[in-house]
Amino acid sequence: MKLRMQITKDRDIRFISHLEYVRTIGRAIRRAKLPAAYSEGFNPHLKFSLASALGVGVVSYTEFVEIELAEPMEVEPAAKALNAALPRGIRVLAADAVETRHAALMSQAAGAGYRVTVPFAQDISEAVVAYNAAESIIFKKEAPKKKAKFKEIDAKFFVPHIEVVLENNKTVFNFDSKITLTGSMKAVDLLNCLNEQYNLGLPVEMADIERLRLYRLDENGQQKTMLNDDAVILNDKK
Repeated sequence: MKLRMQITKDRDIRFISHLEYVRTIGRAIRRAKLPAAYSEGFNPHLKFSLASALGVGVVSYTEFVEIELAEPMEVEPAAKALNAALPRGIRVLAADAVETRHAALMSQAAGAGYRVTVPFAQDISEAVVAYNAAESIIFKKEAPKKKAKFKEIDAKFFVPHIEVVLENNKTVFNFDSKITLTGSMKAVDLLNCLNEQYNLGLPVEMADIERLRLYRLDENGQQKTMLNDDAVILNDKK
């Protein structure tokens, strides 16, 4: 049996690393005394994983943790126990359960929806129209861990369409970014791409980035929530 839970990475912990985020969740699973399964060998570890890594500085209301259990447990008590054991900044919003052999959530994530707010009051509508009309836009991203200094990304493959509104002297972007086996396109990379392509001068370092949703695709290619329709919704507040 696998427990799957929708969790958050709230604003007050947005600057912790993905590794520390994972470690924090692991400690909470132990504190909650969930009957989690462990790997075999000299250094056994908890069998749990997250659906998609989140960049440092990004707020998310839609992270997903998947926990393999050594013995069955009802979903709602398990979700409440983990929620109580998690520190401030991480909350359990919903949960469901599937058979152990069910495909991992990580392999099912097909895309994520973002809202990015930038303190920038200039009209960029022409750039947005040009971006949405383009068939391909190649962005060269620095690749410090690779032999090559730069990695070329087709921004339009990952982010086909963007929507932008001006609110209170701030530019607000809304877009979906595809997730593939080889990765995705970070929100900061999209902003840098727009600056490079259209000379916008967006203050990328001041961007407020929120992941609003993570989704998979059904057999017709339509977006579908990561959890099943019978998922338990938690109303507990921390």
